Amino acid sequence: MRFLRVVLAFAILVTGVVSTVGSGGGGSWTGGFDNWGGVDLPPGCCTVSGPSPDVDITIDNAQAVSATVVQAIYQVFGVITTIGGRIFPSPPAAPDLISGNSKFELIATVAATGEPGTDTCAVSGVVTVSNNPWNVPSPLSAGSVLDLLFDACDDGEGYTLDGSFSLSVRGLDGDPRTDVFRLRYELRDMALTVTSGVDNDIALSAPYHFYLDWDSIDFPVVVLTASPNLKLGSQVDDYSWNLGGGHSLTVNADISIPATLGEAHSLMKSAVLGGYISYEVIDPLQAPAGQDPESGEILVSGGTGNGTVRIVIESITSVRLDIDPDGDGTVEDIQYTTWTALKG
Repeated sequence: MRFLRVVLAFAILVTGVVSTVGSGGGGSWTGGFDNWGGVDLPPGCCTVSGPSPDVDITIDNAQAVSATVVQAIYQVFGVITTIGGRIFPSPPAAPDLISGNSKFELIATVAATGEPGTDTCAVSGVVTVSNNPWNVPSPLSAGSVLDLLFDACDDGEGYTLDGSFSLSVRGLDGDPRTDVFRLRYELRDMALTVTSGVDNDIALSAPYHFYLDWDSIDFPVVVLTASPNLKLGSQVDDYSWNLGGGHSLTVNADISIPATLGEAHSLMKSAVLGGYISYEVIDPLQAPAGQDPESGEILVSGGTGNGTVRIVIESITSVRLDIDPDGDGTVEDIQYTTWTALKG
């Protein structure tokens, strides 16, 4: 599938939620987010963690900090690929942009009729879609709310889905059965288990809001954006993303045009690092199909703590780390590594 190949170009599935995490067993993604920046939490929606320190970036830990950021960004798009592929339709001119096993037609039918429906997954298992009790049957549009239940759903993509989530459509422009449309939705109450064929079970649960946006209004350009407010745990690390963060990946139906990670910014807590860091894409990352990024730049800072490190992609085989431990704008050390080393 073309979209999954693009995702592989960013190595998302290497460390993402649908591949082996660590060297054995799996991990869990547990819902909730912290009250960062004075943002009020919806009553009963989340698990609130206690305060954590900011991470001071030093010459000694700059590579570990950089690797944490790279792997965390991949985790975000791993979630998008796993879940979004079941919801977004497959555009006719590019049927493999995200998934050949989309449940979109079933979702649209249930929204219009109000009657629950079940679809057999490609290899085994089923998925059932039902109208949310307060949803008035009507053609799929902003305000439609549907519940999806996966029962050992195996679509031949290397993993099986079990569990459920609620889907709330936030906006729909154009016809998703064509190539030109924009579909924005929110996921709630997610409780999923992703089981791969390598003894790697991963439990997923969503926080109160998780927004996804598929925009192909300018087809063949397709922009996939996520605003994740979540916690994700694996054998690699436990991550918590800040409210208001955003991640955006641009792909093209023309496979000769590199994919672009144009946006990735958030305040994030890492259990491995022991506190908060923030990151922002300064120069969009460009990745030819099937390869690691060949250019781009990410600025990482220690939350509100000291120090920064700039991840500067010089080529597919070389990444430069410009380290400023004092955060005063003066680079005190330069280290070289590779994208392969950072992604783990």
